[in-house]
Amino acid sequence: MTLYLFDDLSISTKRIMSKEKILLKFGGSLITEKMSDTPKINTINLDRIGKVLNNKEYDIIVVHGAGSFGHPIAQKFNLIDGLNESPEQKKSIAEIREQMEKLNHVLCSIIEKNGMKTKSVIPSKTMITKGARNIAKFPTEIFDKCIEEGNIPITFGDATDDELQGINILSGDVIMMELARIYKPAFSVFVMDLPGVMDGDPKSKDSKVIPRVDAKIIRELKEKTFSNGNTDVTGGLIGKLECALEIAQHSQCWITNLDSLEMVLTGNPRGSEVVL
Repeated sequence: MTLYLFDDLSISTKRIMSKEKILLKFGGSLITEKMSDTPKINTINLDRIGKVLNNKEYDIIVVHGAGSFGHPIAQKFNLIDGLNESPEQKKSIAEIREQMEKLNHVLCSIIEKNGMKTKSVIPSKTMITKGARNIAKFPTEIFDKCIEEGNIPITFGDATDDELQGINILSGDVIMMELARIYKPAFSVFVMDLPGVMDGDPKSKDSKVIPRVDAKIIRELKEKTFSNGNTDVTGGLIGKLECALEIAQHSQCWITNLDSLEMVLTGNPRGSEVVL
Protein backbone atom coordinates (compact mmCIF):
# COMPACT_ATOMS: atom_id res chain seq x y z
CA MET A 1 0.00 0.00 0.00
CA THR A 2 1.26 3.45 -0.95
CA LEU A 3 0.17 6.75 0.56
CA TYR A 4 -0.26 9.61 -1.92
CA LEU A 5 0.28 13.20 -0.84
CA PHE A 6 0.43 16.31 -3.04
CA ASP A 7 4.23 16.41 -2.83
CA ASP A 8 4.45 12.97 -4.45
CA LEU A 9 3.43 14.47 -7.80
CA SER A 10 5.69 16.83 -9.72
CA ILE A 11 3.49 17.10 -12.82
CA SER A 12 -0.20 16.80 -13.50
CA THR A 13 -1.22 13.54 -15.15
CA LYS A 14 -3.48 12.92 -18.12
CA ARG A 15 -6.73 11.22 -17.23
CA ILE A 16 -6.99 7.77 -18.79
CA MET A 17 -10.52 6.98 -19.91
CA SER A 18 -9.96 3.57 -21.56
CA LYS A 19 -12.20 1.80 -19.04
CA GLU A 20 -15.48 2.82 -17.53
CA LYS A 21 -15.39 3.38 -13.81
CA ILE A 22 -17.32 2.21 -10.78
CA LEU A 23 -17.38 4.22 -7.57
CA LEU A 24 -17.97 2.13 -4.46
CA LYS A 25 -18.77 3.54 -1.03
CA PHE A 26 -18.57 1.00 1.78
CA GLY A 27 -20.59 2.28 4.72
CA GLY A 28 -19.07 2.49 8.16
CA SER A 29 -21.85 0.26 9.51
CA LEU A 30 -20.76 -2.40 7.00
CA ILE A 31 -17.01 -2.53 7.64
CA THR A 32 -17.04 -1.77 11.39
CA GLU A 33 -19.22 -2.56 14.36
CA LYS A 34 -20.74 0.92 14.20
CA MET A 35 -22.58 0.78 17.52
CA SER A 36 -19.42 -0.15 19.43
CA ASP A 37 -18.12 2.53 21.81
CA THR A 38 -14.57 1.65 20.77
CA PRO A 39 -13.12 1.07 17.26
CA LYS A 40 -14.02 -2.44 16.15
CA ILE A 41 -13.62 -3.93 12.67
CA ASN A 42 -16.21 -6.18 11.02
CA THR A 43 -13.69 -8.77 9.86
CA ILE A 44 -16.24 -10.97 8.10
CA ASN A 45 -17.49 -8.19 5.83
CA LEU A 46 -14.00 -6.88 5.10
CA ASP A 47 -12.89 -10.35 4.03
CA ARG A 48 -15.93 -10.65 1.75
CA ILE A 49 -15.12 -7.31 0.14
CA GLY A 50 -11.53 -8.35 -0.50
CA LYS A 51 -12.57 -11.57 -2.22
CA VAL A 52 -15.00 -10.06 -4.73
CA LEU A 53 -13.34 -6.76 -5.67
CA ASN A 54 -10.98 -8.18 -8.29
CA ASN A 55 -12.42 -6.87 -11.54
CA LYS A 56 -10.98 -6.43 -15.02
CA GLU A 57 -13.89 -4.69 -16.75
CA TYR A 58 -13.95 -1.47 -14.74
CA ASP A 59 -11.58 0.89 -13.01
CA ILE A 60 -12.68 0.91 -9.38
CA ILE A 61 -12.48 3.79 -6.91
CA VAL A 62 -13.30 3.02 -3.28
CA VAL A 63 -14.53 5.31 -0.53
CA HIS A 64 -15.28 4.03 2.96
CA GLY A 65 -17.04 5.34 6.03
CA ALA A 66 -15.88 5.70 9.61
CA GLY A 67 -18.33 3.73 11.73
CA SER A 68 -17.01 3.12 15.23
CA PHE A 69 -13.58 4.45 14.20
CA GLY A 70 -14.81 8.02 13.86
CA HIS A 71 -18.42 8.79 14.78
CA PRO A 72 -18.23 8.43 18.59
CA ILE A 73 -15.31 10.86 18.90
CA ALA A 74 -16.72 13.30 16.33
CA GLN A 75 -20.03 13.44 18.18
CA LYS A 76 -18.46 13.80 21.62
CA PHE A 77 -16.34 16.79 20.62
CA ASN A 78 -18.78 18.41 18.12
CA LEU A 79 -16.21 18.51 15.34
CA ILE A 80 -18.87 19.21 12.74
CA ASP A 81 -19.37 22.62 14.40
CA GLY A 82 -15.73 23.61 13.92
CA LEU A 83 -12.76 24.40 16.14
CA ASN A 84 -13.32 25.56 19.70
CA GLU A 85 -9.60 25.71 20.57
CA SER A 86 -9.92 23.35 23.53
CA PRO A 87 -6.98 20.97 24.13
CA GLU A 88 -9.45 18.08 24.34
CA GLN A 89 -10.87 18.82 20.91
CA LYS A 90 -7.45 19.18 19.31
CA LYS A 91 -6.51 15.80 20.75
CA SER A 92 -9.73 14.29 19.40
CA ILE A 93 -8.93 15.53 15.87
CA ALA A 94 -5.57 13.78 15.93
CA GLU A 95 -7.22 10.66 17.33
CA ILE A 96 -9.88 10.49 14.61
CA ARG A 97 -7.30 10.95 11.88
CA GLU A 98 -5.12 8.22 13.34
CA GLN A 99 -8.05 5.82 13.72
CA MET A 100 -9.27 6.45 10.17
CA GLU A 101 -5.83 5.79 8.72
CA LYS A 102 -5.73 2.52 10.68
CA LEU A 103 -9.11 1.46 9.27
CA ASN A 104 -8.03 2.45 5.77
CA HIS A 105 -4.82 0.46 6.14
CA VAL A 106 -6.77 -2.65 7.17
CA LEU A 107 -9.08 -2.40 4.15
CA CYS A 108 -6.18 -1.78 1.75
CA SER A 109 -4.25 -4.73 3.18
CA ILE A 110 -7.18 -7.12 2.81
CA ILE A 111 -7.77 -6.08 -0.80
CA GLU A 112 -4.06 -6.47 -1.60
CA LYS A 113 -4.02 -9.97 -0.09
CA ASN A 114 -6.55 -10.88 -2.76
CA GLY A 115 -4.27 -9.86 -5.62
CA MET A 116 -5.07 -6.20 -6.25
CA LYS A 117 -2.94 -3.10 -5.85
CA THR A 118 -4.21 -0.19 -3.77
CA LYS A 119 -3.25 3.42 -3.11
CA SER A 120 -4.44 5.21 0.00
CA VAL A 121 -5.59 8.82 -0.44
CA ILE A 122 -5.81 10.45 3.00
CA PRO A 123 -8.30 13.36 3.09
CA SER A 124 -6.77 15.14 6.10
CA LYS A 125 -3.53 15.41 4.09
CA THR A 126 -4.91 16.07 0.60
CA MET A 127 -8.32 17.76 0.92
CA ILE A 128 -9.67 20.99 2.40
CA THR A 129 -13.35 21.72 2.91
CA LYS A 130 -15.33 24.94 2.81
CA GLY A 131 -18.39 23.88 4.73
CA ALA A 132 -19.71 20.37 5.23
CA ARG A 133 -20.64 19.66 1.59
CA ASN A 134 -18.11 21.74 -0.33
CA ILE A 135 -14.57 20.50 -1.02
CA ALA A 136 -12.38 23.53 -1.74
CA LYS A 137 -9.22 21.53 -2.49
CA PHE A 138 -9.47 18.08 -4.06
CA PRO A 139 -6.55 15.91 -5.31
CA THR A 140 -7.90 14.94 -8.73
CA GLU A 141 -4.37 14.37 -10.06
CA ILE A 142 -3.70 11.83 -7.32
CA PHE A 143 -6.75 9.77 -8.27
CA ASP A 144 -5.77 10.07 -11.94
CA LYS A 145 -2.29 8.74 -11.22
CA CYS A 146 -3.63 5.84 -9.16
CA ILE A 147 -5.95 4.76 -11.95
CA GLU A 148 -3.34 5.18 -14.67
CA GLU A 149 -1.00 2.88 -12.75
CA GLY A 150 -3.68 0.19 -12.46
CA ASN A 151 -4.33 0.69 -8.77
CA ILE A 152 -7.50 1.02 -6.74
CA PRO A 153 -7.51 4.41 -5.00
CA ILE A 154 -9.06 4.09 -1.56
CA THR A 155 -10.15 7.15 0.40
CA PHE A 156 -12.53 7.78 3.29
CA GLY A 157 -14.54 10.18 5.42
CA ASP A 158 -12.21 12.14 7.68
CA ALA A 159 -11.66 15.19 9.88
CA THR A 160 -10.34 17.80 7.44
CA ASP A 161 -9.12 21.37 7.70
CA ASP A 162 -11.92 23.77 6.79
CA GLU A 163 -11.63 27.28 5.34
CA LEU A 164 -14.69 28.56 7.22
CA GLN A 165 -14.52 26.97 10.66
CA GLY A 166 -11.04 25.50 11.05
CA ILE A 167 -12.10 21.84 11.11
CA ASN A 168 -14.96 19.81 9.68
CA ILE A 169 -16.12 16.26 9.21
CA LEU A 170 -15.85 15.46 5.50
CA SER A 171 -18.29 12.66 4.79
CA GLY A 172 -17.34 9.89 2.42
CA ASP A 173 -20.70 10.53 0.75
CA VAL A 174 -19.56 14.05 -0.18
CA ILE A 175 -16.31 12.62 -1.55
CA MET A 176 -18.43 10.27 -3.68
CA MET A 177 -20.33 13.28 -4.98
CA GLU A 178 -17.10 15.00 -6.04
CA LEU A 179 -15.66 11.86 -7.65
CA ALA A 180 -18.88 11.29 -9.62
CA ARG A 181 -18.78 14.87 -10.89
CA ILE A 182 -15.17 14.46 -12.07
CA TYR A 183 -15.23 10.94 -13.53
CA LYS A 184 -18.85 10.41 -14.70
CA PRO A 185 -18.67 6.69 -13.78
CA ALA A 186 -20.89 3.98 -15.19
CA PHE A 187 -22.13 3.25 -11.68
CA SER A 188 -21.85 4.92 -8.29
CA VAL A 189 -22.85 2.46 -5.59
CA PHE A 190 -23.39 2.85 -1.86
CA VAL A 191 -22.84 -0.56 -0.28
CA MET A 192 -24.54 -0.71 3.11
CA ASP A 193 -25.81 -3.28 5.58
CA LEU A 194 -29.31 -3.15 4.03
CA PRO A 195 -30.43 -4.38 0.57
CA GLY A 196 -31.55 -0.88 -0.38
CA VAL A 197 -33.67 1.99 0.89
CA MET A 198 -36.50 0.46 2.89
CA ASP A 199 -40.12 1.65 2.96
CA GLY A 200 -40.38 1.06 6.71
CA ASP A 201 -38.44 -0.02 9.76
CA PRO A 202 -35.56 -2.17 8.42
CA LYS A 203 -36.04 -4.51 11.39
CA SER A 204 -39.60 -5.27 10.33
CA LYS A 205 -40.17 -8.29 8.09
CA ASP A 206 -42.90 -6.29 6.34
CA SER A 207 -40.45 -3.64 5.09
CA LYS A 208 -39.60 -3.76 1.41
CA VAL A 209 -36.89 -2.22 -0.76
CA ILE A 210 -37.97 0.92 -2.62
CA PRO A 211 -36.74 0.16 -6.17
CA ARG A 212 -36.54 3.79 -7.37
CA VAL A 213 -35.85 6.70 -5.03
CA ASP A 214 -36.42 10.28 -6.21
CA ALA A 215 -36.51 13.71 -4.56
CA LYS A 216 -40.14 13.29 -3.46
CA ILE A 217 -39.42 10.01 -1.68
CA ILE A 218 -36.32 11.51 -0.05
CA ARG A 219 -38.42 14.39 1.34
CA GLU A 220 -40.93 11.91 2.76
CA LEU A 221 -38.18 9.81 4.33
CA LYS A 222 -36.55 12.94 5.76
CA GLU A 223 -39.73 13.85 7.64
CA LYS A 224 -39.94 10.37 9.15
CA THR A 225 -36.24 10.11 9.96
CA PHE A 226 -35.76 13.40 11.76
CA SER A 227 -39.04 13.10 13.64
CA ASN A 228 -37.48 10.00 15.20
CA GLY A 229 -34.16 11.75 15.88
CA ASN A 230 -32.38 9.12 13.82
CA THR A 231 -29.14 10.54 12.35
CA ASP A 232 -25.37 10.72 12.87
CA VAL A 233 -22.63 13.33 12.49
CA THR A 234 -22.58 12.95 8.69
CA GLY A 235 -26.35 13.16 8.22
CA GLY A 236 -27.11 9.43 8.23
CA LEU A 237 -29.30 7.95 5.50
CA ILE A 238 -30.86 11.27 4.51
CA GLY A 239 -27.47 12.91 3.99
CA LYS A 240 -26.46 9.91 1.90
CA LEU A 241 -29.59 10.12 -0.25
CA GLU A 242 -29.20 13.86 -0.80
CA CYS A 243 -25.65 13.24 -2.02
CA ALA A 244 -26.90 10.32 -4.12
CA LEU A 245 -29.44 12.60 -5.81
CA GLU A 246 -26.59 14.92 -6.83
CA ILE A 247 -24.57 11.93 -8.06
CA ALA A 248 -27.51 10.79 -10.22
CA GLN A 249 -26.84 13.83 -12.44
CA HIS A 250 -23.55 12.22 -13.51
CA SER A 251 -23.96 8.47 -13.08
CA GLN A 252 -26.33 5.63 -12.41
CA CYS A 253 -26.55 5.64 -8.63
CA TRP A 254 -27.56 2.69 -6.47
CA ILE A 255 -28.01 1.83 -2.80
CA THR A 256 -27.42 -1.87 -2.16
CA ASN A 257 -25.77 -4.39 0.16
CA LEU A 258 -22.73 -6.63 0.19
CA ASP A 259 -24.69 -9.63 -1.08
CA SER A 260 -25.17 -7.76 -4.37
CA LEU A 261 -21.57 -6.55 -4.75
CA GLU A 262 -20.65 -9.19 -7.34
CA MET A 263 -23.62 -8.16 -9.48
CA VAL A 264 -22.51 -4.54 -9.20
CA LEU A 265 -19.06 -5.46 -10.51
CA THR A 266 -20.55 -7.16 -13.58
CA GLY A 267 -22.58 -4.05 -14.38
CA ASN A 268 -25.89 -5.40 -13.05
CA PRO A 269 -26.58 -3.60 -9.77
CA ARG A 270 -29.72 -4.24 -7.77
CA GLY A 271 -31.27 -2.60 -4.76
CA SER A 272 -32.58 0.98 -4.85
CA GLU A 273 -31.73 3.19 -7.81
CA VAL A 274 -31.62 6.90 -7.00
CA VAL A 275 -33.10 8.87 -9.90
CA LEU A 276 -33.72 12.52 -10.75
